[in-house]
Amino acid sequence: MDTRFTGDIHLSTRQAADGDKLDFWLSEVDRLLVRVECDRRPEERLEASLDWQDFGLLRMATIRANQHAVTRSGHSLSRDGRDSIFACLMLQGEGFSHQGVECARHGPGDVVLYDTARPYGHGFPADMAMAVLDIPRPLFQEQVGVWNERGLVRIERAAGMDALAAHRLLSGGAAARRHLASQLLEWLHSLWSARQGLPASRSTLCSLWRAKAYIERHLSEDDLDCERISRAVGVSARQLARIFEQEGESVTRHLWGRRLERCRVDLADPALRHLSVSELAFRWGFNHIAHFCRSYKRRYGETPSQTRAEALAALVLSRQQDCPH
Repeated sequence: MDTRFTGDIHLSTRQAADGDKLDFWLSEVDRLLVRVECDRRPEERLEASLDWQDFGLLRMATIRANQHAVTRSGHSLSRDGRDSIFACLMLQGEGFSHQGVECARHGPGDVVLYDTARPYGHGFPADMAMAVLDIPRPLFQEQVGVWNERGLVRIERAAGMDALAAHRLLSGGAAARRHLASQLLEWLHSLWSARQGLPASRSTLCSLWRAKAYIERHLSEDDLDCERISRAVGVSARQLARIFEQEGESVTRHLWGRRLERCRVDLADPALRHLSVSELAFRWGFNHIAHFCRSYKRRYGETPSQTRAEALAALVLSRQQDCPH
């Protein structure tokens, strides 16, 4: 089960000419999320941005835009076979959504869930921001519950979702956004279980993501180990080990792998050339430089010094190409 952070895309209609903004936007939304339609008069210029992350099993997008409306019609469905449940957390502004016979008005902190395999529509009368969690139907059924709704479902912010906290996580790094996705999924599981009258249980997938998010936030700390991570996540060390074993690795192996990846990024960063290889290794929790160098070469097939030299050579070449004279 691969839940690694595998993609991070930012796009904006500013990348397109005025007359091409709408087509550009619909094409990118189709590529990253789902096929929809949007009717606007020529004088109504769409200004929108989208930040998209792929976590392997599911995806999340943050959409910011001015006034607009979108629909997913039968025509769109016939040309797009993707099958997910979308959980949309309103962050800013106000939205109006409909699916089947259900209509909902939602503001910051409200969540709207709907089935992308059926027609639906959204309208936003002013500037808005919304986080969209794209949950494939099999994953929704496994981690949240069976979807048998005939229309959309609105969950009011009174149920406990904090839009401000979500904003802070979305403005953080990849690990923070992954943490928000896992929080949303677990929150939906708890609410759905109560809605269906079922006992809520801890999700193995959410525990895994919480553990990985905690590791990312504390990666440079020397005392980060399985015991500390398990306490932070709220499971036993033995249970945490079993969760990671299901992915084919140990907690320690994952921790060391992430530290090696951070070291590799820093070694290739020209702004950190003043730091020695040892200093960068110590920065990410490696206390034995010889062990670090052996592990690094075994993972990447080259020494840390070779990585740094190749990155420097590539930088020099790039500058020569930019300034041929």
